[in-house]
Amino acid sequence: MLEKFSGKIYFYCDPKKGVPEGEKLQHLLICLAEGFRVLGIPFFSNVNYWKESPEKEEYLFRHHRDITPDDCSIVVLSNSWFSPLHSLPENLFHPKRKYITAYLDANDGDSTYSEKPEFRQFDFIFKNHFNRKLNYGGKNFYPWPFGLTNRIIRELDEVPIFPDKKRHLLINFRHWKAGHPVRNLTCRQLIPRIENILQIDNYLDSPDNHPLDPYHYLHWLQTGGRHYPNYYQRLKDSAACAGFGGFFVPPWPRDPSSLMSRGGKAVLNKLKLKTNTIVQWDSWRFWESLAAGCATFHVDFDKYGLALPLMPTNWKHYIGIDLDNVQETVDRIANDPGILERISTEGRIWALQHYSPVPTALRFLETISQNL
Repeated sequence: MLEKFSGKIYFYCDPKKGVPEGEKLQHLLICLAEGFRVLGIPFFSNVNYWKESPEKEEYLFRHHRDITPDDCSIVVLSNSWFSPLHSLPENLFHPKRKYITAYLDANDGDSTYSEKPEFRQFDFIFKNHFNRKLNYGGKNFYPWPFGLTNRIIRELDEVPIFPDKKRHLLINFRHWKAGHPVRNLTCRQLIPRIENILQIDNYLDSPDNHPLDPYHYLHWLQTGGRHYPNYYQRLKDSAACAGFGGFFVPPWPRDPSSLMSRGGKAVLNKLKLKTNTIVQWDSWRFWESLAAGCATFHVDFDKYGLALPLMPTNWKHYIGIDLDNVQETVDRIANDPGILERISTEGRIWALQHYSPVPTALRFLETISQNL
């Protein structure tokens, strides 16, 4: 696709005013744009977005008033546009358009598919939290990751060798006990069993304790308080990290946007019950942990239907827990002293090789090229 692609990309970045910067974070778009820049593919935006230096007014996304979507080959936007206060860009799907429309869906919920009929007009829908057991209602859905941006990679560029790491399991969730039931259940079952092998580190940085360095403060603002140098240092120093997230949903109906499915999800959450199907499972912690050279814990992707464009291998790139037999995971770690180091090394290589900006941008273009 790269050899054939000679067009331009147009991004609609979020122009909403009056909301915190963190709610505007366009992580998926940033991953793509950083990859396109390295590949030499020109891209434009409806606004200037993602300031890269506190010293200069330089942005990753730049608005050129003479460039419109009709001058480009692909038009990209994300789920930030689907809100009660925000309609789609005017004439996005006009009948004379020659560009391809791509929607990057990082939405935590699935009601968009039923509440926004225009959603289905997109040529390609790249979906976070994809579950292969579910039916999203169209052949234009493709699994997509949070992945890694240059900001994250920069903080985790140099990591200690594994023997120098602290034998800690880092649990660093902003939303835990009042948040994701998969986190709650997994940690509740795992922590008492693994404390004799790994010390638990569940310290959270205060959202009011922002970094003072100008570069880090800029990204703390732009990410809505998700950028903490202290956290990244603790991550690099830790042998393992938890990347759990998500909600259990009933296996039927397979349409996650249906009222019955969403009602079943609420009932399972209230009663603290589990199933073998999980939604809203992707997280920054998962990718940050891999890039930091931690042995990364999540649920077993295959068992629970978690899907990525290129799948990781359980017990090679990450530790995927079977919630019906958590003790098996603990026993395997206890009986193989070198397993955490092997997984930490292979997981870091895998994540940087396949989910940093350039391979992400290439995969985006290849998916479009192969499915037109």
